[in-house]
Amino acid sequence: MLAWIIIAVALPFWQQSRAVLVLFYFIFLPVLLALCGLDRLLQRLRRGQVFSAENLASLRLVSWMCFFAAVFLLVAACLWPVLILGAGGVGFLGLFVRVVKNLLAEAIVLKDENDLTI
Repeated sequence: MLAWIIIAVALPFWQQSRAVLVLFYFIFLPVLLALCGLDRLLQRLRRGQVFSAENLASLRLVSWMCFFAAVFLLVAACLWPVLILGAGGVGFLGLFVRVVKNLLAEAIVLKDENDLTI
């Protein structure tokens, strides 16, 4: 996350193209929020809290931020068509995280039922 913030501060000094700056700053917030969500998820996993509602919320945040970044990349593909590949990759990543979130939700339901069984 620190590297992402450093790039955001230093990019105007490296890059002179306004289009690149606008694209980066539109994608900056979703990527930063996704990284924060992943960090919180990993902290809870280290503590042994695997099946929790907070982990579901973190995965949901990550998947939505992937979808937002994919939309921004699709819009930027009007200027650089190669970004369609990036948008497809980020969109697929969002779908993959969403599937994992749904699997975790079902696992939480099964764990809760198992905890109530004598």
